[in-house]
Amino acid sequence: MKYKTYSDLSVDIKNNIHKINHQQFDLIVGIPRSGMVPSYMISLLLNVHCIDLPSFIRNEKLSKGITRDIAANEVVYAHDAKKILLVDDSVLSGKSMKNALSQIPEKYKGTITTITVYCCTQKHDDVDIIFTQVEPPRVFEWNIFHHPIVGNSCFDIDGVLCYDPTEEQNDDGGKYIDFILNAKPRFIPTVNIDVLVTNRLEKYRKQTETWLAKHNVKFNSLIMLDLESKDDRLSQVDYFAHKADFYKSSRATLFVESDINQAIEISNRSNKFVFCVDENLMVCPGGLKRYKNKKYLMTRIRYKISKVKLVKSILDSILSKN
Repeated sequence: MKYKTYSDLSVDIKNNIHKINHQQFDLIVGIPRSGMVPSYMISLLLNVHCIDLPSFIRNEKLSKGITRDIAANEVVYAHDAKKILLVDDSVLSGKSMKNALSQIPEKYKGTITTITVYCCTQKHDDVDIIFTQVEPPRVFEWNIFHHPIVGNSCFDIDGVLCYDPTEEQNDDGGKYIDFILNAKPRFIPTVNIDVLVTNRLEKYRKQTETWLAKHNVKFNSLIMLDLESKDDRLSQVDYFAHKADFYKSSRATLFVESDINQAIEISNRSNKFVFCVDENLMVCPGGLKRYKNKKYLMTRIRYKISKVKLVKSILDSILSKN
C-alpha cells in the first residue's frame, strides 16, 4: 500500500519541476478538487497565474495577491493565455483528464499540455507529463477518508472518528457515557466503512450506535470488547489482540488506528497495512517495532496504582474488622 502525504506531494513537485520550468506556460489550470493543491504549488514555483478549470471555461479575469508579482505577460482573462498547463494530482485510468479536456471550449485556440504528479505507469496515453510513478494500491492524505478503500477497511473509533476521552471522562460510568454521546468528531469518512473495531466495552453499544447515527457514520458492523469493566480492559497484557485478531481473519485490506503502538502491533500480527492517523503514517507489516511511548507507560502506571489502591483498601477492611 503506497501512501502519499501533503509533504510528499510538495517534495515530489519540487524534485520534478525541472521537467516544466523551461516551457514558459502562461497559465496553470487545476482540475477540481484534488488537482488544485498541486496546481497552486506548481504555479507558485513557476510564478505563473493559476485558475480552476470551471473558471477557465468561463474565461474569468485572473487575480493575484499583493505580495507577489506575476511574471510580466499580457494575460488578463483566462483565454488570453496562449499556453496552459492542465494539472491533476493523479492519473489511473485517465478518465478524469479526458473529461477535463472535453470541457474546454472550442473557441480557445491556445496550446494545452496535460500533467499529473502521480501516475500508475511511467507513460500514459492520456497525459503528456508525469512527475512520479506510484503503482496501486495507493491512497493520499487528501483522499484517504473518502477513498473506496474505506469500504474494505476496519476503523477504530476513539482517536479516529472522534477524539479520545480525557482521564476525567474515562470513569467507566456517567461521565464516560456522556463522553460517548457527545464526543467531538475528528475524521468522518463519506464512504461506508466495512467494520468498526473498538476497545470500547460491549455494554456501551447502544450509546456508541447513537453517536454514530448522529454523525452519519455509515458502517456494516461494529465489533466491541466483551469484558465487564474498564479495569478488566486495562488488565489485559495483550491489549492489541482484539483488533489484530479480527483484522487478520477479516477480508479487510486496511486498518485505521490512532495509537502508533497499536498500529504497529496490529500490522505485525495481521501481516497487513495499518494507517496511523496520529502519526500520519502507513505502517507496513514488519516495518516497525513497538516502542514504549509516554501514553502507553502512563496507562500501565495508572493501572498498577489502581490495583495497589484496591489491595490496600481490602487489607484495611480486613484489619478494621480484626
